[in-house]
Amino acid sequence: MKKILLLFSLITLVGCSQFSARKDHSQHITFKSSIPEGKHNFNLVSLEYPSNYNEKINFFKTLNTSLENLNSVQKNSFNLLITEDMNIDFNDLFNTGWLDKEILGMKIVEDLNPDEKNYLNSFNINVPTEAGEIQKLLNRQYFLLLKLTDNEALYNSEFLYTELDKSLLMEDILLNRKSLIENINSIKKNFVYFDSIGKNKKIIFIPNVTANINNLDDKSVIFQNSNTNSGFVVLPNSLVLFVGNNKKHLSTDDYEFTSNIVTPTSLDDLKKLLANSNSVSNLASWERTKKIENNSTESLENRFSTWEAK
Repeated sequence: MKKILLLFSLITLVGCSQFSARKDHSQHITFKSSIPEGKHNFNLVSLEYPSNYNEKINFFKTLNTSLENLNSVQKNSFNLLITEDMNIDFNDLFNTGWLDKEILGMKIVEDLNPDEKNYLNSFNINVPTEAGEIQKLLNRQYFLLLKLTDNEALYNSEFLYTELDKSLLMEDILLNRKSLIENINSIKKNFVYFDSIGKNKKIIFIPNVTANINNLDDKSVIFQNSNTNSGFVVLPNSLVLFVGNNKKHLSTDDYEFTSNIVTPTSLDDLKKLLANSNSVSNLASWERTKKIENNSTESLENRFSTWEAK
């Protein structure tokens, strides 16, 4: 009975509107990585990924040039949003070195299936009129390989290309592709996956999330859109960072996080955005620690505003 009376007295002092059994947004968190206490911003770089093959080639050339012009510190802050289509093509590059239909240029003509032959025959180019079917396909394969290096103008419709010609051209393509793969690998640790492909990833980004974020894998890191919240909140199994600068900002005594989706308009713009960003991979080593007891001199209003229901 005494406990009930004491609780009633405290409610009276603080005011009923100040007392709510909600999760504590001032929980303590630690990081094994290099995230010191204080303010940190995480810019998530969004790049429009094309569906057309030729546009994809231009996309990767631009990306490769940008990465070649970044130093190691800037690359470490390059948090790239990965769409499902982008993820498929990135994995193809990592696993085989080739993209989309490029493998058709590498195959021996006799190994091409009917669909692959139809694709090569769709190229609107001239081929030796009196050549056989195999030779015409060889010419079309060589033209495809020339496209990869922006050398379509070197194609000679009267020349009879050989498998050796293809091999020499492939060596040049592979050297260029090696540079691209190495540069993409240099930022791979900071890939931020959309939920459609990232449910099993350490770091995921969920747009307009409707799922119960408490039921995700242990130690998940989530970037979540919100119409009201900004900052971050620590849940039992998830660290949730709210994307944007909304009014209700959540933080802890030790850390204050902000995160935004950004689309650079130029290389210089990209460098500025990276200079104001931290690496998302550093977030993966988070640990939720036991809440420190409230200071006895702290006001009742502040103590109850961070009260956590047991």
